[in-house]
Amino acid sequence: MGEGEAGGEDEVVGFPNGQNLCALHQHYHSPVTNLKDLTASQLRRIIAVKEQIAALQSRLQSIVGGNGEIPIPSPVAAPVPVKRKLSAAHRRKLIKALAKARKIRWAKLQGTSATDSKPAKKNGRRTSLSGNSGRDEEVRETGRGLVEHLDEIGGQQGHAQLIEYLTNLRIHYTEDNVGPGAGHGFRVKIRDPFHPDTMPDWLKLHPEQFPALGEVIYSFADRHRDRVLRRHERSANINGLSNFIDVMVATSRVLYVYLRRGVLTQPQVTSRLREYLNIFTGRIPLYRDEEPTGYLARLYSNGNGNLGQFKKSLEERNVAGHLRALLLVAQVVRGSQDGSDASPAGTQLPLLVDQIKLFENKIGLVRATASQIGRALEDYEMLTKQELALWTRDLKSSRDQIARSQDPARGESHHTTTESQKQGSSPPSSNQGQTQSSRQSEMGEGQGEGEYKAVTTKEVRLTTSISTVTKGITLDMSDMENS
Repeated sequence: MGEGEAGGEDEVVGFPNGQNLCALHQHYHSPVTNLKDLTASQLRRIIAVKEQIAALQSRLQSIVGGNGEIPIPSPVAAPVPVKRKLSAAHRRKLIKALAKARKIRWAKLQGTSATDSKPAKKNGRRTSLSGNSGRDEEVRETGRGLVEHLDEIGGQQGHAQLIEYLTNLRIHYTEDNVGPGAGHGFRVKIRDPFHPDTMPDWLKLHPEQFPALGEVIYSFADRHRDRVLRRHERSANINGLSNFIDVMVATSRVLYVYLRRGVLTQPQVTSRLREYLNIFTGRIPLYRDEEPTGYLARLYSNGNGNLGQFKKSLEERNVAGHLRALLLVAQVVRGSQDGSDASPAGTQLPLLVDQIKLFENKIGLVRATASQIGRALEDYEMLTKQELALWTRDLKSSRDQIARSQDPARGESHHTTTESQKQGSSPPSSNQGQTQSSRQSEMGEGQGEGEYKAVTTKEVRLTTSISTVTKGITLDMSDMENS
């Protein structure tokens, strides 16, 4: 056997795969080759190759099993299995399981065990993670019941969940009277009497959270001032009046209640209530080239052609009562550090009172009665019956004092008293000194309203001058007739 033959045999034996072996097998078994023409060495090589093929075939069968054939994948991609959708029943079960797991986790964090294995039912409805689903829907539509809803969340889930809920809360903005919140439709009434100065247990246990909770409440009030109240002011649509009043009442109530609970401070609450009043009323310009500001002022300017319908809409929604009710809340807050004492309210914010009086006269809004203001205060749901009676009683007494001071029959005595005061016979009373100090402090607090107050003062002086001239002309005419 030569070197070529030996090398060829080594090369055949060393083939790593079976493909070349099969080619060699076909070559030696082709019909062209005659076995008689083969030499002894070639026959030995053929026998060796066949033995190698048999050995490799047995190894292949031991690896893949079966008949030894390797399955070749089809070039067509396998179909993607269709994603099955959960049915309504399975979805409810999944939500229930997640709620239960979340409840157990919160119970472990608070150090208590979850005793209720099923979600509680109330009035035929299952409660959501944020509490009563009916109340949560009412809060997001109109803002009513917000304080009670926050107490429920804080008592069940803690202050951290309360802060997160209040941070993400958005009361709906709407300009359509058709809907669940329009015209004070359905309402979740508060069964238990609400006491604003009664601090809940979850708030007593965490006084260190007062600053964080206070910032969240301020942010909530400012957010709804900008995205709801000022948006209504810009649009000036009469259909949004109910939504404006609902959001104004809800935010003012939260501010007042948490001031009574010691979480908020008096200057911060007073400034925001003043802002709400300015946005609610606004300013009617003296000249045509100026734009009005404020929601009611813009409504009045846009409704010059149909003032009867405008006034009817204001009466239907008790706008006069709500305007005076919010002014009274601001006066009470300004008169005491925690808003609990309503007795000095009548002497507070005199410049703002004059501004609202002048605005009411401008648009022809009849001043609200004590009954209208009482009905508006009932919408706040933040006063006990005794406090509501006290507020309205003080309101009636202050009205009587104003009426007596404006009585024409007392004009001569009032003039005599003024002359005696000029001569230094009697010092000013304590109420007058308190009112004067309130005016000075209010002038110091009212930032950004100097221009409006200046215009208001000019209008008052102009009205006084006109009335004086009119009285003089009347007297002259009466003298001429007598003569």
